[in-house]
Amino acid sequence: MEVTLPGRPDWDRGPPSPRGAFPSRGLRHGDGRRDPVQDGVASPATSGTGKSKLETLPKEDLIKFAKKQMMLIQKAKARCAELEKEIEEFKTKPVAGGTGDIIKALTERLDALLLEKAESEQQCLYLKKENIKMKQEVEDSITKMEDVHKEFEQSQGNYVKEIENLKNELMAVHSKHSEDKASLQKELEEATKKQLELSEQLKFQGNCEDNVKKLQEIQNIKPVFEEQILYLQKQLSTATNEKEQEITHLQEVIEANSQRYQKDINSLQEELLQLKVAHQEEVKDLMCQIEASAKEREAEVSNLNQLKENLVRQCEASVKNIQEKYECELENLENAPDASHENQMCPMLLQEEAFVEQVVNEKIKHLENTLKELESQHSILKDEVTYMNNLKLKLELDAQHIKDEFFHEREDLEFKINELLLAKEEQSCVIEKLKSELEDSNKQFCCIVEQHNKEVQRLKEQHQKEISELTETFLSGSEKEKLTLMFEIQGLKEHCENLQQEKQEAILNYESLREIMEILQTELGESAGKISQEFESMKQQQASDVNELQQKLRTAFNEKDALLETVNRLQRENEKLSQQELVPELENTIKSLQEKNEVCLVSLSQRDTMLQELEAKISSLTEEKNDFISKIKTSHEEMDNLHKKCEREEKLIVELRGKVEQTSHCNSELEQKVNELRGELEETLKEKDQNNQKLEKLMVQLKTVSEDQEALSSEVKSLYEENNRLSSEKNQLNRDLEVLLSQKEDVMLKEHISELEKKLQVTITERDNLSTLFENEQVQKLFVKTQLYGFLKQMESKVSEEDEEQDVVNILQAVGESLAKINEEKHNLIFQYDERVAELEKKTKCLQEENAVQHEELQSLLRDHEQEKVLLRKELEETLSHKEALQSDLLEMKNANEKTRLENQNLLSQVEEASQNLHSKNKTQNEKEQSFVRELENLRLSQEQKEAELQDVRAELLLLKDSLEKSPVENDQPSLVKELEEKIGYLEKESKEKEEKINKIKLVAVKAKKELDSSKREAQTLREELESVRSEKDQLSTSMRDLIQGAESYKNLLLEYDKQSEQLDVEKERANNFEHHIEELTRQLRNSTFQCEKLNSDNEDLLARIETLQSNAKLLEVQILEVQKAKAVADKELEAEKLQKEQKIKEHASSVNELEELQLQLQKEKKQLQKTMQELELVRKDAQQTTLMNMEIADYERLMKELNQKLANKNSKIEDLEQEIKIQKQKQETLQEEMASLQSSVQQSEEKNTKIKQLLVKTKKELADSKQAETDHLILQASLKGELEASQQQVEVYKIQLADITSEKHKVHEQLKTSADQHQRTLSAYQQKVTALQEECHAAKAEQATIASEFENYKVRVHNVLKQQKNKSVSQTETEGAKQEREHLEMLIDQLKIKLQDTQNNLQINVSELQMLQSEHDTLLERHNKMLQETVSKEAELREKLCSIQSENMMLKSEHAQTVSQLTSQNEVLRSSFRDQVRHLQEEHRKTMETLQQQLSKVEAQLFQLKSEPTTRSPASSHQPLKNLRERRSTDLPLPDMYTITREEGEGMETTDTESVSSSGTHTQSLEQLLNSPETKLEPPLWHAEFTKEELVQKLSSTTKSADHLNVLLRETEATNAILMEQIKLLKSEIRRLERNQEREKSVANLEYLKNVLLQFIFLKPGSEKERLLPVIDTMLQLSPEEKGKLAAIAQGEEENASRSSGWASYLHSWSGLR
Repeated sequence: MEVTLPGRPDWDRGPPSPRGAFPSRGLRHGDGRRDPVQDGVASPATSGTGKSKLETLPKEDLIKFAKKQMMLIQKAKARCAELEKEIEEFKTKPVAGGTGDIIKALTERLDALLLEKAESEQQCLYLKKENIKMKQEVEDSITKMEDVHKEFEQSQGNYVKEIENLKNELMAVHSKHSEDKASLQKELEEATKKQLELSEQLKFQGNCEDNVKKLQEIQNIKPVFEEQILYLQKQLSTATNEKEQEITHLQEVIEANSQRYQKDINSLQEELLQLKVAHQEEVKDLMCQIEASAKEREAEVSNLNQLKENLVRQCEASVKNIQEKYECELENLENAPDASHENQMCPMLLQEEAFVEQVVNEKIKHLENTLKELESQHSILKDEVTYMNNLKLKLELDAQHIKDEFFHEREDLEFKINELLLAKEEQSCVIEKLKSELEDSNKQFCCIVEQHNKEVQRLKEQHQKEISELTETFLSGSEKEKLTLMFEIQGLKEHCENLQQEKQEAILNYESLREIMEILQTELGESAGKISQEFESMKQQQASDVNELQQKLRTAFNEKDALLETVNRLQRENEKLSQQELVPELENTIKSLQEKNEVCLVSLSQRDTMLQELEAKISSLTEEKNDFISKIKTSHEEMDNLHKKCEREEKLIVELRGKVEQTSHCNSELEQKVNELRGELEETLKEKDQNNQKLEKLMVQLKTVSEDQEALSSEVKSLYEENNRLSSEKNQLNRDLEVLLSQKEDVMLKEHISELEKKLQVTITERDNLSTLFENEQVQKLFVKTQLYGFLKQMESKVSEEDEEQDVVNILQAVGESLAKINEEKHNLIFQYDERVAELEKKTKCLQEENAVQHEELQSLLRDHEQEKVLLRKELEETLSHKEALQSDLLEMKNANEKTRLENQNLLSQVEEASQNLHSKNKTQNEKEQSFVRELENLRLSQEQKEAELQDVRAELLLLKDSLEKSPVENDQPSLVKELEEKIGYLEKESKEKEEKINKIKLVAVKAKKELDSSKREAQTLREELESVRSEKDQLSTSMRDLIQGAESYKNLLLEYDKQSEQLDVEKERANNFEHHIEELTRQLRNSTFQCEKLNSDNEDLLARIETLQSNAKLLEVQILEVQKAKAVADKELEAEKLQKEQKIKEHASSVNELEELQLQLQKEKKQLQKTMQELELVRKDAQQTTLMNMEIADYERLMKELNQKLANKNSKIEDLEQEIKIQKQKQETLQEEMASLQSSVQQSEEKNTKIKQLLVKTKKELADSKQAETDHLILQASLKGELEASQQQVEVYKIQLADITSEKHKVHEQLKTSADQHQRTLSAYQQKVTALQEECHAAKAEQATIASEFENYKVRVHNVLKQQKNKSVSQTETEGAKQEREHLEMLIDQLKIKLQDTQNNLQINVSELQMLQSEHDTLLERHNKMLQETVSKEAELREKLCSIQSENMMLKSEHAQTVSQLTSQNEVLRSSFRDQVRHLQEEHRKTMETLQQQLSKVEAQLFQLKSEPTTRSPASSHQPLKNLRERRSTDLPLPDMYTITREEGEGMETTDTESVSSSGTHTQSLEQLLNSPETKLEPPLWHAEFTKEELVQKLSSTTKSADHLNVLLRETEATNAILMEQIKLLKSEIRRLERNQEREKSVANLEYLKNVLLQFIFLKPGSEKERLLPVIDTMLQLSPEEKGKLAAIAQGEEENASRSSGWASYLHSWSGLR
């Protein structure tokens, strides 16, 4: 787009001046942009006082003034010559035809206009129909939106149902798992009860040697199983590696695709730029066509002038014909002989004469009226043409601007629509992928379960065979295996709990993803509706603008502001929509669009009325219609071309949509990353003390901010006062305007009114800006008040409301100032934004990998659940198989109980020792940290001492130099004598040179005398010419006075312009102050971000400590569980012994009862014996009597013998029973002793248990406190995060507002300048018109008076003539001839007067044109001088800046080298100390492991010794656990692949290329040399002297030379500016690098943390954990984007196959334990 010179169009300026081409270069650059230097610099030429006399002016101004006058005189002469030529041509040309042709042409044009009117009405109807169609389309789009919302809700419901089903399945799985667990526990309890019942019947059996042999066989079988397990683990690891390789391959493919798409996007952007260039060229062609049409219009105007002159000539010719006829008749009358005939002809002639005079007068009046009408029409048409051309140019520019904005907005909206659609498609694809992956995982899981079941069955069969063989001899081994199994079950339970927690986290992540999906879909729907509505409204506006350009150009200018306001409203609504909730805003936008539609209908009705008004005005524009028709046709063709281009661009946009879809992928992934990053941020703030300290710092900052708030409030008050003052000034100005409008006669008052209107506009704009700023500040105040109120409630619940309000005010001001300052860091933020985009793209890849990892973890969870089921079933089967073996082992359990008690005591003592060791280690670590801190402080002190010593040494060196300089001065006195002799010779040479110069000057003086004589002669000739010119001077003096008055008014205007420029400078200073405030706030923000990073690092250290505490707590819990288990076993054994004791007591009671019964039987038998003895004595007495009795006695004796035998047997039984009773009593005593010992042991175990419980309670309390602190920190972090996000949003809003304000400011400045120029031109034009009109008025009045006097004289003459005709008939013939001659002379005088008036009018027009051109020429010269001065000053400033920057660069390089050397030395010291620490820790670890192994071997030996038949244990069995432990360690600690990590170059190694600014070798002459060159010898004469042709030619050549010289200077300055811009770019890159180095120095202060982070990054495998460390390394080391990309590639594992020669292993060659 071209920027033309301000002023009238080209066709009103007249002939161009010889300098016309020169000033345009100062205004225009190559690309058509305005020079920015013009706008900002006040004119220095206006500093002088505006005096009215020309004598007080300086010599240069007088020369300029004289040049202007000479140009005016020459132009006036040329114009007079042209006018004389035209008069002669008109005289020579024959009379043209009548006015009938003109009337026909006018009627034809009227018909054409009526036809165009009908066409325009038809177009209006067509537009109305299109508007109705657009409304219908809007309604259809709304219905479509509702359908989309319904579909979205349905899909949402389906997703919710699926999630609920998954949850139900998970709950069912958990319930099944718990049921299986409960059943297994019940079976275990039943088995233990059965074992206790069977233990009473079992007896001690078994041989130790067989047991030992079978144990050895088992140990031989174990390695086979372990090898199988290792083989399976290797297969698993290979499978995982293959999966990771596939993932990396996919990531590489994705990166390649993204690069390809980026290339396509770049090519498309280049094509777009080419199209824009073509569009600009077409616009230039259109402007050329418009200029051509304007020239054609000028030609038509000249034709009109010719027609006028032809009409004048026709009138003159008709008058001449009438006079000739009259003379011929008079001659005929004189030749007649008869007097009577003459007497008869006299009245006839008088009548004819009167009739002819009347006809002539009527014709003359008619012609004069027509001439005046034509002149008025011509002036009106001229004004309208200029106005219409200006309007047309403005409207074309506005139309192009609106089209560009429309296309940009449409592209942006289509881009957003495509992004949202792509996001939707991506999410649906992701869901489908997840479903397919779930199905595949389920299938794989089923296959793996089947294989696993087969392997388990096979192993079960083998295991059952071996168990059947080893049931009798598997007592100690089974106990050990049982303990290991219990530990494994506990570990599996913990693993299961962890997996469940991870599963819950995955479910939460899935829910968050679903919520994001819902939000995105809602945004998609809403934004699609908005975009469609906005697109349709923009279409309507474009169609209406095109039709208005065709039909009415004036109305479009008024509607432009309304269109811009609607665009601004739409943009604001878009910004508000992004911040607020979207659903209610959709309804509001629909309502606002409906209201806008109604407003558009109202405006259409108004336009209809305007059309009707325009139809009345069309009659006055009939002459210009043909030109406009041609222009409209060309515009139609241009519109068709533009439509074609639009279609092409739409096709390109359709092609771009497919390419933009991938960017929307990146956006969705970035959003996911943002959410995850937020989660990571929430994990950081966990320590309470540090946060409290930071809160105190923040409170201090808040106090400072409160002071800033008070300052801002004072500024707001001052702004209010200024606003009130401006309103009062406005009222006063309005009053002054009313007074000035009453005094219209004075031209100076009109100028004052225009200036006051400008001031009013400026004050109104300032007031509006202030009001908008105040409203924005109030909104911010409310927003920040709410946030700070919640923040203070969280942090300090006891703070009063007044304090809260004060804190709110303080923080408000800080936030406002910080948001205002960020405008300066725009370029830095853009650079950081690009870096963040790259980081986020990398993080998206990491997130994809993490999603895959989570999916695999879920699958592993399900597998682990099923494996647990299988293991529990195995355990059931094993317990059933072990039942029979355990029944035989129950007797040995008694002995094992005592051993376990001893072992428990030993274990408790070991636990206490381990806890003491841990405490001691912690103390040693703390002491080491303190020692490190002390060493660092000592190093710093030593550094300071060394620096002081260096300064002392430098001072001594300076003193030594001074002394060395003084010493040769004292010794070398002869050298001084030589120097004095040399000086004397030098002075003699200088005197000779001066004498030669004096001789030359004398020669020059002689020449000057000769030139003086010649100049005196020339002065005499000039005096003679002056006398001839004085006559012309008298005529021009009046015009010169007017010119002087115009110059004085122009100076006054320039003074006012200076005042306005000073006000602008004041406003710029205010803006600079605000920018300084913004810089301070940005520094505070940087400090706060740095503190946040420190907090993050401290929080990570705290997290590590908390993890160690949790691990210790877990170990304590495991030990407590073991103790509880041992206690449970002891309780069970106690119960069994109690049962045995009760049974023995019962047996003892039964045996006592049997003894009592036996004693009773003995007594009865004794009584029977006594009776039998008595009977025997009686029988003996009777035996003598009879022999029969003898036989009976024999029988009795037999009986007695049998009874005696029975008695003896019973006595033996009694003795046996008594022995058994004694044995039982002994057993009872032993059992009682055992009971007492068991009770004492139980009490001891209970005491120990209580102690452990107290420890547990303490640890739980500490854990709860830490968890509470974590929650508090998380809450604080969330609140701070919210505040950060809010502040960032506010920053973005303020950025947008600042950009809008700056753009508006530039526009207002440009409008002010253009309006000032236009006002000056219009003022000068109006002044000239007023003077011309006043002169015309005076002339008309004079003419009226003369005509009235002549008319009265004529009446008197007529009366006299009539009287004379009655009296003297003979004398009438003589008087009539005199009358005719007089009338003829009067006619000639009138004609000459008319010609004089025309020439005077032309002279005035030429003088006004000259004044305008000279004023423009002066302004352009002043601007050019300003440009030159500014370029010189800028060059000097830039050179000074270059020198200062180079010196700073050298200083920074030296400082950088020093810091690098210091850091290397510190790094080596720390490395050595760290190696010593690592070696020490390794030695301690080995010692502890050896001691533990020795204790284990002792315990195993004691176990075997306590058995009934001890045997010698083979040494292999003692060494195997050590081997197993070492093997486990080797598998658990994989060696880091050191060769895969490539070493990168240091940032300080890059070289800076310094470019020398080559000054142009070509010597250009100065202006004075060019002007004083031999071609221009004559001195400039005074302003009133007339120039000859030769002098004018010389002056023209001098001006052309000065123009060429200025062009050369401009080119040189442009070249130097380009070179300086390149140097500035290099310096900026160097400054950024140095800033990174400085920030790196700050972060390197915490070297231990950096060391830990680097070690973790080195040892971790490539994956998500390694990528999480990337941001920490970036913040600590301030990496460049290329370095970040390389590190990210290393973290993802892309460079695994890189060469092993150049890696981190070169740094760690002497590290113990890594090779």
